[in-house]
Amino acid sequence: MLPRSLPARSRACPRSFASVVGALLLVLLMALAGQASTQFAIAREAHLSGHHPEAVAALRAHLTQHPRDASAWLWLGASYFQMGHLEDAAEAFERAAALSPSPDASLWLGAAYARLGRETDARAAFTRAGRSRGRHTALIAQQWLRALNGRLAPVLDAGVRPDLYAYVVRWYNSQLTPAQVDAIVRSVLFYSHYYGVDPRLVMALIAVESGFRISARSPAGAYGLGQLMPATAQALGVVPGDPVANIYGTVRWLRSQLDRFGGNYALALAAYNAGRGAVLRYNGIPPYQETQWYVYNVLALYRRLAGG
Repeated sequence: MLPRSLPARSRACPRSFASVVGALLLVLLMALAGQASTQFAIAREAHLSGHHPEAVAALRAHLTQHPRDASAWLWLGASYFQMGHLEDAAEAFERAAALSPSPDASLWLGAAYARLGRETDARAAFTRAGRSRGRHTALIAQQWLRALNGRLAPVLDAGVRPDLYAYVVRWYNSQLTPAQVDAIVRSVLFYSHYYGVDPRLVMALIAVESGFRISARSPAGAYGLGQLMPATAQALGVVPGDPVANIYGTVRWLRSQLDRFGGNYALALAAYNAGRGAVLRYNGIPPYQETQWYVYNVLALYRRLAGG
C-alpha cells in the first residue's frame, strides 16, 4: 500500500444523520469567551465528562442569575440533547438563537429539529449555519445536510480497508478524481503505518482542516489537505500543494507533537493547531476559542469514524 510518489525525507528524519452529532458537541467551545460563573464552569466540565444531568442542574442554577446568557442556553440545550430530551433541547437552542443569533446556534437548532423529524426547519437552520465564515462550523452543517439527503455517514473499523477510506474521502469531497482519491488513501495508510499513527485520527484531522480539498488555503496561509503552514512545510521539506507530500508532512508533524506530549491526542492536536509553544506556555490546551473547538471537533470526528 505505497503511495505513487514519495517526497524526500528531511534530514531530521450518521450511519444516519444522528451519527454526525458527535462533532456537534464541540461547537459549544466557540462559546467559551468571557468569564464564566462557577456554576457555568462546573456545568461545562460535567457536560464534557458525559455527566449531563449534573450539567443541566448547574446550568439551570446559573441561568436563574444570568437569564440572558446565550452561551449557557446553548450548553443547556446540548445537555438536554444528549439526554434525549429533544423538545427541551430545541427550546433552549431557540432561546440561545434569539439572544445571540450565530451559526453555532443555528447548527445546534438544526440538529434538534432533525432529531424531532422537522426536516424543513432543520434544513433552513443548517443552511444558515453553512454560511458561517468559520470553516469548521460550515463543514459540519454541510455534513448534516448531506446526511439529511440520505448519504450514510462513514465509519471505519479497526481493519485497514482502502475502499472504506476511499468512501470517506469521497463523502467529504465528491469533486476529487479517482486517481486523487487513490493517492490520498494510499498516502494516509502508508504514512500512518510508517509513523505509528492511527489512520482514522489522520482522516479526522484532514476532514476538519480542509474537508479533503487539495488546494484549500486559510487566511493565515496554511495550505493543502493538512493545512500546513509555509514554515512547517519548509522545515519538513515538502511542497504543500502536492497531496502526497502534504499528507507525509501532516502525519510526520502530528507524530512529532504526539511524541512531544506523551501520546496525548488532545495536546498534540492543540499543538498542531496553535503551536507547541502555546501548549507549553499554558500547560495544556490554550484558551483560544478556535483551538479548543478544533481539538474537540477532531477528537469527536475521530470517535465517530471509529464507530463510537
